[in-house]
Amino acid sequence: MDFSLENRETLLDGSTRLIIQMPASELIYFGYIIESFEGWCNYTTPSRKEPYLQVDVTRDYLGNFDKLLQFLSNWEL
Repeated sequence: MDFSLENRETLLDGSTRLIIQMPASELIYFGYIIESFEGWCNYTTPSRKEPYLQVDVTRDYLGNFDKLLQFLSNWEL
């Protein structure tokens, strides 16, 4: 998948917020995949006009989510 991690910050509740940039054509696939890991995170598109995705990952699953991102970065659609 074609995406880049633009920002990573720890929130007050201990979760981690990731800002990910990706083409709109791949957003549906990415969303479908991370929704299947219910409880790990939640995501939103802060602006429909910009190619960014905001993902808030719970601290318990941050390591697993990082592994998932690594896998997806190497996956050819």
